[in-house]
Amino acid sequence: MSIELRRGMITLAVLIQLRSENHGYGVKQALSQLGMSLKEGTLYPMLRRLEAQGALKSRWDTKGDRLRKYYSLSEQGAVMLDAMRKQRELLVQIIEELEKSVFDEWVGERDLAQTELK
Repeated sequence: MSIELRRGMITLAVLIQLRSENHGYGVKQALSQLGMSLKEGTLYPMLRRLEAQGALKSRWDTKGDRLRKYYSLSEQGAVMLDAMRKQRELLVQIIEELEKSVFDEWVGERDLAQTELK
């Protein structure tokens, strides 16, 4: 998958995952279980960037044996997620239309060639 396409899909997946509060490692594990494995060097900078952009809010949890930063979608992040989902749906429709029109054209040309051979 191209780097740009993958980057956009990862961002979308992370935002979807953070509709419910979770820490970075929890997000990494959840996405990995679905087949989208991420390196920590990809995920944690993304979380910091999304937080800096206002898409995520965070809190530190000092309970337990280690300090953990929990993230969740902010109101601005919910708007961003909605826009990204709509854009993804539109792009999928466009690609499907392109594939269908190219396929229909290809089938028509193939049928025409077979008719001419008879």
